[in-house]
Amino acid sequence: MTGRILIAAGLIGASAFIITGCGSSSSTDTASGGSSAPAGAATGSGASFPAPAYTQWCQESQTCSYASKGSGAGIQDLTNGVVDWAGSDAPLKSDEKSAIKGTVLYFPTLLGAVAIPTNIDGVSKPINLTGPALAGIFDGDIKTWDDKDIAASNPGVTLPAKPIAVCVRADSSGTSFNFSSYLAQISQGFADKVGAEGSKTPAWTATVSSAPGNSGVSNCVKSTSNSIGYVDLADAKQAGLADMAAAIGVEGAYVAPTTKSIDAAGAGAKINSDLTFSVLNSQAKGAYPIVATTYALAVEGGANNAAVNKALTYFLGSTAQGQLAGLGYAPLPSSILSKATAQLSKLS
Repeated sequence: MTGRILIAAGLIGASAFIITGCGSSSSTDTASGGSSAPAGAATGSGASFPAPAYTQWCQESQTCSYASKGSGAGIQDLTNGVVDWAGSDAPLKSDEKSAIKGTVLYFPTLLGAVAIPTNIDGVSKPINLTGPALAGIFDGDIKTWDDKDIAASNPGVTLPAKPIAVCVRADSSGTSFNFSSYLAQISQGFADKVGAEGSKTPAWTATVSSAPGNSGVSNCVKSTSNSIGYVDLADAKQAGLADMAAAIGVEGAYVAPTTKSIDAAGAGAKINSDLTFSVLNSQAKGAYPIVATTYALAVEGGANNAAVNKALTYFLGSTAQGQLAGLGYAPLPSSILSKATAQLSKLS
C-alpha cells in the first residue's frame, strides 16, 4: 500500500461525533469518546453511517445514548459488555460472532446511500462515474482527474490534469465494508489489488488520506482540492457536499444518491433468516448502486434488553421511519420492517 497519510488533528477533533440522550441526568465525555445515558436508558455505540438518525431518535425518545465511533469499535464495545447495543453497517464476521457470549440479533433500521462527494478545481456540478472508474481511483489505477475513463463519462466538462486526492476512513468502518464490497463486485482489478471481499479496513492501493468517521472523510473532501471520498448521504448533506455527490452507473444510466434511488434499491431486497440482507449493485430501474443497510445489534438475554427493546421500538416506529427522507436516508421496506418489529419480542 502506498503512502497512507493521516489527516491533521483538527479533522480528528471535528469528526469526534458523540451522541447522547438529553436531559439533566445525561453527560458526555468527549475526550474518551464515551457517553452517559439518562438513567436506565440503553447505551449504544458504533457505526457513524446512521449517526445523524440515531442522534435524533435517542434525543427525541429519551430511551438511549449513542457514541459514533465506527462499526468495528461498536462491535468491540458490545463484545466487552461496555454497551447494551451496537450499530454496525456490516454483518459480524465469524470471529466477531464467536467472541460475543450469546446469540446476536440483527435489527435493520434504515437504508442509506454511500455517496461519493468530490471537490474538483473548476467543476461546479456533480460528475458521472462508472463503477470501474470509481474502483480505479481507489485502487490507484486512475491517478488524475483528466483520465480518459473519467472524461468519457463527462463530455463538455473541463477536468483538471491534477492528481486525485483520495479520502478514506481511518477507523474500522461498515461504510468502508459496503463501499469496498461494491468496488470488488464491479471491478476485477480492484478485487485483485485490494481484496475480493468487502473489508471494514481495506488495504487501499491508492495513495490515500485517512480520517476517522464519515464526518472526518467529509471534512477531508471539503478541505482538500481535487479530492474524492465516500460517506453516507446524510453526512454529505450535513457537510454541504450532497450537491457535489457523483452519479454512479453506466453511460445513459448514471444515478445520483437520493431517497428515491435508495428506495428503488431496497424494493427488491431479499432478507436472510437472521434479518441481514444486501442491496449493493442493485439492477432495479432507477436504483443507486451503492446502498447499504445498517443494523442495531443486541444480544439475546442481555441484562438491559428491556431498555433496548424500548429504544428499538421507537427506531422502527412510524415517527422515526417517517423522518428518514429528511435526514438523507430511506425507510425500511415494509416487508423488512415487519420482520424487524416482530423480532423485538426476543428482547425480553
